[in-house]
Amino acid sequence: MNAELSRFVVLFDRLVQYTEAWLDRMDPAKLDGWMPIENPSMRFGDRVGRITVKGLIVHTIVGERFWVRNIRDCVAGAEIPVPKDPQTARRVSEGDFRAEAKRIHAENLAALRGFDDEMLAKPVKFVGRDWTGMGLLWGMYAHRAFHVGNIDIYLRQSDVIAPEFFEFNPAQMA
Repeated sequence: MNAELSRFVVLFDRLVQYTEAWLDRMDPAKLDGWMPIENPSMRFGDRVGRITVKGLIVHTIVGERFWVRNIRDCVAGAEIPVPKDPQTARRVSEGDFRAEAKRIHAENLAALRGFDDEMLAKPVKFVGRDWTGMGLLWGMYAHRAFHVGNIDIYLRQSDVIAPEFFEFNPAQMA
């Protein structure tokens, strides 16, 4: 595994652990069905129309599984579509969504550890932009970080103090 991917895997895994720290503090009754603000602007495009914490986790993990597999399996120059995977969405949504999200994350990490330099340098297109495989992985990281910010707002709106980012993570990140 090259140095950038190795650093990415550490940071990405820590971001997922960081997400769990937020969820650990959330009132379980507010994970699904509760939204602090309900209005027409509280949506993320056509795919995520009702933003609950559980919905954000389902959306995030489905996207991550989709991107990891598409970067690995597509041909150079392929256009990767917007993530849609109803089977994985059901898999995460039904039952213990946090446990299932952790299992899928472990599958993603195993797949990422098998990426080679050719996969990482592979040119791909996503949402009308040109990426390399590694660039899209960093985009995936940013996507999760964005949604952790959303969860942070929900946590604070439920009158709970969020974890401190720089105190939660170890002294050496990667």
